[in-house]
Amino acid sequence: MSSPQRAGPPSRSRANLPALTGLRGVAATLVFFRHIDAEVADTLPIGPLGDIGYAGVSFFFVLSGFVLTWAAGPTSRARFYWRRFARVYPLYLVAVLLWFAVAWPLGKMGEFGSKPIAVLPSLLLVQAWIPTQSIYFGWGGAVLWSLSCEAFFYLAFPLLYPRLAARSQAGRMRLALVVLLPTAAISCLAGVVDPRLDLAVYVNPAVRIGEFVLGIVLALLARDGVRGTAGQRRTLAVLATAWLAVPVTLGFSHGDRQGLIDTLALPSFAVAIFLVGTREADGGRVAGASARPLVYFGVISYAFYLVHPVALTAGGELGWFEATTAPGMALGVLAGFLLAFGCAAVLHHGVEQPAQRYLLRAFRAPAVRPATSGPSGAAVPGQSTGPGSTADPGWPGVGHRAAPRGGSWPSADLR
Repeated sequence: MSSPQRAGPPSRSRANLPALTGLRGVAATLVFFRHIDAEVADTLPIGPLGDIGYAGVSFFFVLSGFVLTWAAGPTSRARFYWRRFARVYPLYLVAVLLWFAVAWPLGKMGEFGSKPIAVLPSLLLVQAWIPTQSIYFGWGGAVLWSLSCEAFFYLAFPLLYPRLAARSQAGRMRLALVVLLPTAAISCLAGVVDPRLDLAVYVNPAVRIGEFVLGIVLALLARDGVRGTAGQRRTLAVLATAWLAVPVTLGFSHGDRQGLIDTLALPSFAVAIFLVGTREADGGRVAGASARPLVYFGVISYAFYLVHPVALTAGGELGWFEATTAPGMALGVLAGFLLAFGCAAVLHHGVEQPAQRYLLRAFRAPAVRPATSGPSGAAVPGQSTGPGSTADPGWPGVGHRAAPRGGSWPSADLR
């Protein structure tokens, strides 16, 4: 790799990474296919998209660490936590309550993903810490557990970021391996011991934090100017693409080993995030991923993730997934996707953005305190990426700040 340069927090021009936002849409689609696979697999085989679609969440966990670090700037810890709460919790609360409107009238209370006993842990964002499937998959269509992990990541970030930023590049990578290798080993071995243990480990925030730490380290390397030569980057891209065939292939026979598949997919995800992020940081464009429709999908992907179980349940009740031919089933899947997309857009613009704006205006956390620096010049973590910027990562991985009312997205926005 080329010699890195030291760099402080990203400037406004460097902070805009729309292609990574676009990739969020791709990852959200993987999760969608995973959750519809059981309904359509006999008529419309969707192969690896259904077998290992859950790996999209792993992508988001790495991306979460990357974007939070990329946007980090001087702020108080209280302000950081409040911004995270304002970004994530209002729409999450709506998703928890919305599931009542689905499960109760349809007679699904007590079924998988609709266990009343899981409501309180879900509201407190602690469900993933409780190793009982009726709790961690117990409410909201079994997707809310990842927000429990994200809450833990956000809590840990102000502690992790300064310590990693203060180390040398080699020291950061060593520390990342110290966290990542044991958690990956636990994830892989859990499925060998017992499938039920595999799922309990799969959702556990203390195990999943290795992916988040990897994202932090990747972003610190990117901020330090680590890029590599054009030839090295092409080689990495080819190797990462080729390696992704391993978890995809194993998914056909071992798709129920979530920890194993996630671990095998992780190197490819990490390379993709690093290469795409650094290309955009240097002013390059990533074809396809930067397309405006896909970027918009990435913008609303948090809402899409939370609401797609509602759309799939509604589609099932309407008979959309009962077709006996592949074309008919494909139309049903498309209808379910479009319903989830439309609901996500409504929730994003009607709940997520207004609630975030209100909370940030009405309840201001303590002002930014002077930045502290370690040997690498790292500032106290926050969202600031330049004068007046409030770039704001979110989603089960990342997100974006609410656009100004009637205004356009600023160049520093990390959507």
